[in-house]
Amino acid sequence: MLSQSELESLRDRAIKILRDNDLGSATKPAPHLYPHQWNWDSAFIAIGLSHVDEKRAQAEILSLLRGQWSDGMVPHIIFDTHYVNYHPGPAYWNCSTSPESPKDIQTSGITQPPILSYAAYQIFQNSKDKEKAVEFLGSVFPNLKKYHRFFFNQRDPTGEGLTYIIHPWESGLDNSPRWDEVMESIKMEWIPKYERVDTSLLPTDQRPTDQEYDRYTYLVELFQKARYNQDVIRVKNPFVIQPVLFNSLMYTSLHSLEQIGHILGENVLEIKKWRLKTKNAINTKLWDEDREMYYDYDLKNERRIVKNTISNFVSLFAGLPSLKQAKSIIRVLTSPTEYWPENGYPLCSVSMSEPEFNPVNYWRGPVWINMNWLMIKGLENYGYHNEAKELATKTLELVLENGFYEYFDPFTGKGCGTNHFSWSASLTIDLIETYRS
Repeated sequence: MLSQSELESLRDRAIKILRDNDLGSATKPAPHLYPHQWNWDSAFIAIGLSHVDEKRAQAEILSLLRGQWSDGMVPHIIFDTHYVNYHPGPAYWNCSTSPESPKDIQTSGITQPPILSYAAYQIFQNSKDKEKAVEFLGSVFPNLKKYHRFFFNQRDPTGEGLTYIIHPWESGLDNSPRWDEVMESIKMEWIPKYERVDTSLLPTDQRPTDQEYDRYTYLVELFQKARYNQDVIRVKNPFVIQPVLFNSLMYTSLHSLEQIGHILGENVLEIKKWRLKTKNAINTKLWDEDREMYYDYDLKNERRIVKNTISNFVSLFAGLPSLKQAKSIIRVLTSPTEYWPENGYPLCSVSMSEPEFNPVNYWRGPVWINMNWLMIKGLENYGYHNEAKELATKTLELVLENGFYEYFDPFTGKGCGTNHFSWSASLTIDLIETYRS
């Protein structure tokens, strides 16, 4: 167990990381590898900031919403024009071809897991000045509702309550083994030309392969040719997936948006209908009764993607499984042969039983602080308080001993990816505040 002095020192170091990565009204995920503002990064960052600087936490969300498209989409990157050595940059995305894109803000043309409404509500929950916090909620509520409407209007064509994604980058877990089969089946009509920056900064064995990056970039060029028209993309794109993680966070954010609406005295009936429809769809279409697990669904090939990764468990964070279901999947989550190595650090991002498991390669095995944070909240939801506290302690020890890395080797604890990573710092602050004795 960490001492109070260790926790205070860790908290101070985490705050310094956020200040060092501060762009003014936004926070970059890391100094060199990620020099812009990312969507779900900023949501996680705002949660940590809400404990130390309410106004700055609010600014983080407001800054991201500046780049919202007219159809409601909040893009996955808001570009900082001071940094030009990044691929794919704003010129490569060429979002100006879409009539929906903002005219004065440079952005990417896709989105990321929708956790913004949850973050906004957490800012209110953690605020000391409730009056100012309510003003903040009032300023973002219309944008957040519009964001969710985008998913139900543009990414749920049959109205079943499940959102689909159009690119692995939208999943937040870029090179997860879940996408291998679909991505490898893509028949590229042309070979994209580009220059990678990430592998010039980090070891190649910790990053996606060139073959994977070819397909990532190919899809971006496909979207360009479609002028980011969602109907055209839906038809031409081979990657159309309904993920457990994305839709679980959607459900949670809708619940938060509903609470925000109640605080503001808004009519929340439409939001509630969205939320209940999403819950029902996740628990029917994405639940595999035989395997007792949630799995993503491939819309193009009309089948579940049966791959054991940490994303399958985000339903716990959303409180979606029944107690019986939760007991079954938590047994897998805490297994020393699956996600919780006996002499290492939980939680692996891919089950150790999967042939694709790799302890140092991006989303193919390493420990990620945001995934641990989501699972800690999920375990608490179902009364597994001892397991949640143990996971929180091991997570804090991991950061204390190895630094604020992007991800970590689950066997040795060694930091991988980039250092001085903002959400690792931010969520460390939140864990310290939550479990401070």
